Amino acid sequence: MRRAKLHEKAVQPGRPAPGNKAAASAVLKKIYTRLLKAFGPQGWWPVTPPGASAPAYTPGLYGPPTGAGILEICAGAILTQNTSWKNVEKALEALNKARLLSMEALAASRPPVLEKAVRSSGYYRQKARRLKEFCAKVLREHPGGLEQWFLSSPLPALRSGLLSYKGIGPETADSMVLYAAGKPSFVIDAYTRRIVSRVLAARDLSYDGLKRLFERGLPPDVKMYNEYHALLVRLGKEFCRKTKPLCAACPLAAVCAKTVFENSARHMDCST
Repeated sequence: MRRAKLHEKAVQPGRPAPGNKAAASAVLKKIYTRLLKAFGPQGWWPVTPPGASAPAYTPGLYGPPTGAGILEICAGAILTQNTSWKNVEKALEALNKARLLSMEALAASRPPVLEKAVRSSGYYRQKARRLKEFCAKVLREHPGGLEQWFLSSPLPALRSGLLSYKGIGPETADSMVLYAAGKPSFVIDAYTRRIVSRVLAARDLSYDGLKRLFERGLPPDVKMYNEYHALLVRLGKEFCRKTKPLCAACPLAAVCAKTVFENSARHMDCST
């Protein structure tokens, strides 16, 4: 009984009361401030600079990129499914070298050639097919091109349109909307789910539930959404790991429900 009460108290620093929008907003902003102070701007989404052959991070640059950058972000969002970004970088570099990073070139590409270029990303046959189908469908349905579609469409219409494409789920669609179109749609991924489950002791870890949590608690700000997602990814890689998390050194240790509870439980065990 004593431990149950201890847990109840321990999660309060990290978890806002259910339905309390003001409390949720305050906690989410505090987390963002701590992460930004600890890591600084992340420069997402990495795109290939003019004259270069591989994507690069550009801290402080927000909003939609040029037409070539928009396509590269969309291609990267598809290729990064179930693989690491390092593998995607290799695939994008190969696409650049093969002169395939244009809507027309991808739509007209021969499967063996495209598959070879994206092989490093894993599931390369499926991903090559998805890229080719994506570009072909955009060219058919949006004569003005990818850039015009992304920049002129309202956020809900763009997101629902992307979700109608085969192989594009909520995370991929939101990545495209936020980073390629420069519209405020918060991206949820495995890192976000893990961090929120620990720091906020959140119960609803569904994609839609977490997306609502962030979008109701934060202003619809592209820069904040951009950095927040990137910062959570960095935290998940360096501190809030799936196994053996580095809780003591974590920038969120003071506001993390998991850490507060474990420290309190450890103190109680020592005092008994």
